[in-house]
Amino acid sequence: MNPDNAARAWLNAIRELAGTQRTGYFSETAAGTAEFVTGAPFPTLNGIAAITRTPSAAEISECSDSARLHEVPWTITVRGDAVDAEIVAVADDHGLAKRQSLPLLLRPLTPADDAEIPEARRITAADSLAYQRTMAAGFEAPDPLFAIFADPAVFALPAARAYLVEVDGVPVATAFGMIAGDTVGVFNIAVPPPFRRKGYGRLATAAVLREAHMAGARTAFLHSSPSGMPLYLEMGFNLAENWSVFAANH
Repeated sequence: MNPDNAARAWLNAIRELAGTQRTGYFSETAAGTAEFVTGAPFPTLNGIAAITRTPSAAEISECSDSARLHEVPWTITVRGDAVDAEIVAVADDHGLAKRQSLPLLLRPLTPADDAEIPEARRITAADSLAYQRTMAAGFEAPDPLFAIFADPAVFALPAARAYLVEVDGVPVATAFGMIAGDTVGVFNIAVPPPFRRKGYGRLATAAVLREAHMAGARTAFLHSSPSGMPLYLEMGFNLAENWSVFAANH
């Protein structure tokens, strides 16, 4: 399992998401520094990311002056815990003084992942409202913030797979997978509070892994929150590295 491949697959997912939006933007330098705007109201989905192991402070500084980033909440993301002081200074100069560690987890996919999951189903744009509402409830935030993830253009991406876990017809969890070559990214695992600690987050994650393996993927990656880490470690994911994310304090 190669974290470099996972980093590339993650950036590819960002590029695909940005490409679905009317005001979306994505550009990457030859050295691997990307500027991207999806328009989503989440800082991590707009900004600058350097996925090389030796990011260029000069390129990050140049991209940070982009007028596009002044219109959205945004972040600077680099791989690793040790960050060049010049990059930290660029972040500070743009009001991105809040530094967070973002764990990257990897897991091999095997035929054991192919077991059917009756509670989970892959959905289409016809299910977008239920998907959006369930995700919003899972993240305990207003519905409109998650509209981008329920956009029909996102569902239509060839590499994308969206899932609902349902019990007696009631949506209890969401998941989203994005395949890039032999790698799949796991995103949007969300379980509303009344349905937590019942195994539904595990089922949602497993649904992504199952179909991805059957489609030829052999490695899965995800970024975990502290609360989700125990579940993913139990499911066979392992910490590959930490990423550093610089965001505004507010």
